[in-house]
Amino acid sequence: MEETRTNYSDIWIEDGIVYTVLNYENFTEEMVESGIKQRLAITKDNWYPIFADVRKIKNFSREARQRLAQKDAAYGSAAVAIVTNSKVQEVLYNFFNVIYKAPAPTKMFTDPDKAIEWLQQYKDPNNV
Repeated sequence: MEETRTNYSDIWIEDGIVYTVLNYENFTEEMVESGIKQRLAITKDNWYPIFADVRKIKNFSREARQRLAQKDAAYGSAAVAIVTNSKVQEVLYNFFNVIYKAPAPTKMFTDPDKAIEWLQQYKDPNNV
């Protein structure tokens, strides 16, 4: 299993899904940019469904949200399942998706198992 870690995120590929766990409460545009570069380095130009665990995040800066909404930020993302444990975060992310139109199929979950189940349909058998 290939893996990369920073102070604020862990990224790895397991069973054809890229897992990204964000470990920092406040995310900035610079952190998002670094995460995108890490994901692209680990996926090596292959497309994967993304499991994004954002349960520790309390704030995404406006610039971070805008950077995530740019088309190139989703390069290599077949779909994105965002996992949160807060209804407030769920509302904010749903608002984010309406305003910034995610470039890949994106869905919010509070149950990690349901998120993984949803991502199964987007897996490329060549990447498993």
